[in-house]
Amino acid sequence: MDSEQQEHKAEASERDTLAVRILRLEDRLDRLEGGSGRAGSAPHPAWPLALGSAALAFGYLGMGLPQHPYQYLFAGLLVLLAYHRGFLLLTKVPWRWPQIAVNFLSVALFFMIVLGGGVRLPFAWMRSPGLVKALSPEEGSWYRAVIPDYSVQWHTIPGVSDWSIDITKIQTFLLIATLAGALFRFQGFTSITALALLIVSIPVYLTFTWDWVVLFLVCGSVSLYLQSRAHRPFPEA
Repeated sequence: MDSEQQEHKAEASERDTLAVRILRLEDRLDRLEGGSGRAGSAPHPAWPLALGSAALAFGYLGMGLPQHPYQYLFAGLLVLLAYHRGFLLLTKVPWRWPQIAVNFLSVALFFMIVLGGGVRLPFAWMRSPGLVKALSPEEGSWYRAVIPDYSVQWHTIPGVSDWSIDITKIQTFLLIATLAGALFRFQGFTSITALALLIVSIPVYLTFTWDWVVLFLVCGSVSLYLQSRAHRPFPEA
C-alpha cells in the first residue's frame, strides 16, 4: 500500500510539473504572438496610415517615383506574402484598402534602393570631333564670302555613345542570387553576390537625397511595425 501511494504521489507531482511547464510555454507564446497580455495596446489604424503616407512623401522627395516594372512586381509579391503569412495584420474595413495601397507603394519605393539602377548610358561621354562649315551671312565682309568659316563640334558615335544597359536587371539577378545563396547557406557565395550588388548600386545611391531617404526608412519601418504581429489586431468598430 505504501509503495502504491508513493507511486501515485510521484505521478501526481510529475503531472503538476508538466502542467506548470505547459502553462509557461503558453504564456511565452502569447507574449510572442501578441496575446491577451497586450489587450488595448493596439494603435488606431490612422497612425500606421499617416506614417506610411508621410513615408511616401519623404521617399518621393529623396528618390522620385519607381520607374521600372520589377520594383512594382517585387513589391506586390512581398506585400502579398506578408499578409498571407500573417506578418502584417489587416485593419478594419474603412482603413483596409488605403493601408494596403500605402504599404504597396512604400515597398515599391524601398525597392528603388535595391533595384533602382534603371537604364544607363555608360559610354555617353564618348564623342568624335568633326568640322562643320558655318553658313556665310548674306551681308558681311568680302573675306567671309571668299573664305568659309569652319568650327569644331563633337558628335555622338553611333552604336557606342547610345549603347544602353539595364542596371535594374543586373541588380535583380544579383538579388536573386544573394537570396538563393542565403537560402542554401552558401555563405561565401552570398557574401560575393551581396558585395557585387552593393558595388553596382553605388552610382545610384549617389543620386539620392539621403536626408529624405532616412526619414522615409524610419517612418516606413514604424508604420509596418505598428501593423505587425507585435500588436494585437486592430479593434473592430
